[in-house]
Amino acid sequence: MPVTVREVVMMGRYGRRGLLRPFRSDDREACRIALERLDIADLRDRHLDELSGGQRQRVFVAQGLVEDAQILLLDEPVTGLDLVSRDRIQQVIAEERDRGTTIVLTTHDLRDAWAADHVLLLAGRVVAGGPPGEVVTAERLSAAFGTEIVTVGPRSLLVDDAHHVTTAPRHVHFDRTGHHHGVPPSE
Repeated sequence: MPVTVREVVMMGRYGRRGLLRPFRSDDREACRIALERLDIADLRDRHLDELSGGQRQRVFVAQGLVEDAQILLLDEPVTGLDLVSRDRIQQVIAEERDRGTTIVLTTHDLRDAWAADHVLLLAGRVVAGGPPGEVVTAERLSAAFGTEIVTVGPRSLLVDDAHHVTTAPRHVHFDRTGHHHGVPPSE
C-alpha cells in the first residue's frame, strides 16, 4: 500500500482524532511543523518506499512528534543512520527533552547512553539503573555482556569479545564518543 510521507506523519494524530474522523487545521499544522523540524517538508508528497533509511526514520520520529504526548518512545532512533539524519533526530530529541517531554529510547550505542539522564542496563534482566556515570561502568558492562571490559583512562573502555573474532583474540577499543578501533592484545 503506497503511502506518502505526509500520510504516515498524519497517522500520529489518529490517537487524537480517531481513524475515521477528518483531520482539522490543527492536525495539518502539527504535521507541517513536525516535517519542518525533521527537515523533510520537501519530501511530504513522496512515497515512503522512495526514501532512504535516514529519511524514513525521520518520518517515523515526526509521526511520534505529532502525537504531542508527554512521553516519546523511540526504539533505536539513530542506529545505522547517516550523519545528517542522526544529528537532526538527536537535535529534535534534545529539544523535546528541553521542553519537558519524557524521552524513553533503546540503544546499543554508549554515546546515547552517556547523553541520557537515566540509564537501564539490560541483559535479559535489569543489570543496573541510574545516572550514566553509575551504570555505564566497566564492571556493569562486563556483567551485562559477559566479557571482560577494562577502563583505559577517564573516557575509554576496552572490550575483549572473543565471540566476535574469527582469528586471533583481539581487543576492541570504544571511547565514550562511540568510536571503536581494533587494538592488538597486550602481552
